[in-house]
Amino acid sequence: MNRAAIVLLIVLLLPLWPCCSAGPVGPPQDLQAERDGSRIFLSWGPPAGNVTVLHYNVYRGTEPGNISYYDSVDANFTAGYDSEVVRGWTYYYAISVNTTEGEGPLSEVVVVLPPSDGYPAAVMTGVLAVAAITLAFALWKGRGRE
Repeated sequence: MNRAAIVLLIVLLLPLWPCCSAGPVGPPQDLQAERDGSRIFLSWGPPAGNVTVLHYNVYRGTEPGNISYYDSVDANFTAGYDSEVVRGWTYYYAISVNTTEGEGPLSEVVVVLPPSDGYPAAVMTGVLAVAAITLAFALWKGRGRE
C-alpha cells in the first residue's frame, strides 16, 4: 500500500473512531426561569453526554420568536440572574452551549410572565390585622391617660 492510500484510508476511517467523533452537541437541559423580586432567576442542566463546556450563551427577548444573544455564563455555572428586567414585561429565554466543537442548538424557550399588580390575600390580611391591632392598642392606651 502506498502512502497516498494510507492517508486516504485514515481520512475515511477517522470519523468512525470513537475518540474522535463525539457527535453533535445537544442543548442545555431543563431550562427553568422565574421571577425573584425585581430580577429573573434562570437555571438549567448541562447538555447530555460527555461534553466539555466552554461557556453558556443566554438568549432573551420580549416577544415570542424574537430572542437574541444577551449574555454568556462561565461553564462552571448552570444558573444566574437577569437583573435588567422591567416589572410589567414578559420575557422569553433560551440557552445554548459553547464547546470546542462550536455553539450547540438552543434549548427550549421558557416564558416568564409579569407579576400581578395586586398583593396576595395572605399579605393583605396580615397588613390589615397588624393595622387593626395597632389601632386597638392606641385607643386602649389613650383611655388610660384620662
